[in-house]
Amino acid sequence: MMSLGTAQLAPLSILENWLEILISTYCQHPSKALAKVIDYYISRILAQDELSATPLLKCQYISMKKYWRWQSK
Repeated sequence: MMSLGTAQLAPLSILENWLEILISTYCQHPSKALAKVIDYYISRILAQDELSATPLLKCQYISMKKYWRWQSK
């Protein structure tokens, strides 16, 4: 069962929370496979409609995507 706090989170917030966890894990255990997962989550975030309302944030995620794509190679 979903808690009230989780139910109120927007899909973007949920993806950002997962991204934070993945990046923290990467800091402790870096790997190309984990960098690929982080790149995937950033792609999912960039596909969110609500991100288009904040162009600066979208630009920051595009920069992050380039970095994580590079880390996964």
